[in-house]
Amino acid sequence: MKQMTLVATMALLLLAGTSCTKSIKTDSADPNATVPRAAVPQSAFNLWGTCNGTPYNISGSNGICIPVGNCSTDFDAAQQSTGQNATGMQFYGCFKGGTSANSSASEQAVFVCDNVSEWNGNEMGFVKTLNDNVLKAYLQGGGQYIYETISSGDNGYHTFKCQARSSNHHQVDFYVDGTYKLTLTNNSGTYYNNWFYFVGTNHWYGGSNNSGQQIEMYSMTTY
Repeated sequence: MKQMTLVATMALLLLAGTSCTKSIKTDSADPNATVPRAAVPQSAFNLWGTCNGTPYNISGSNGICIPVGNCSTDFDAAQQSTGQNATGMQFYGCFKGGTSANSSASEQAVFVCDNVSEWNGNEMGFVKTLNDNVLKAYLQGGGQYIYETISSGDNGYHTFKCQARSSNHHQVDFYVDGTYKLTLTNNSGTYYNNWFYFVGTNHWYGGSNNSGQQIEMYSMTTY
């Protein structure tokens, strides 16, 4: 994640303690789609924070909640401790955001990535900016950061999925509730069958009241 480099060292210490083509098609109709490889349970994640966001397991479910902290600079995450080869990921949940942040640097994101030390590797996933409550699909890799808007002001529960294409490892398809939304291409990155870690995280850089803003993730799955 583009903001995570700032806290890589702190996180390790805490752990020790293009344009798109839009059309209506379903996930199952996509020839690049694959069957789930493995569920990622609560126990596979390390929960950490730098101030007072305090991620926690949601009792009675397989879910994780990652509240947005309200310190002047606050990072909170659920980070998979051991990765796996994967071509995509999926989860059911929500991005409960708002418009109270001072800038788009404050954000919520759920993604898979292949570098959890410098946070500058290949990433694919979903990010919501907290100054405008806009959810975007994004790719990072090879020094490039590419995104496209999916929705605005939607804090509801959905199934989110991104899937790298077997026919072009620079391309990733994005789905919400099984419906195809868009494709992103980053010719500087590659996303098919990397050793990926599943991550959910919030970054807060100040603003007014952000009470109730949080990520919820359930049924986390890799492909």
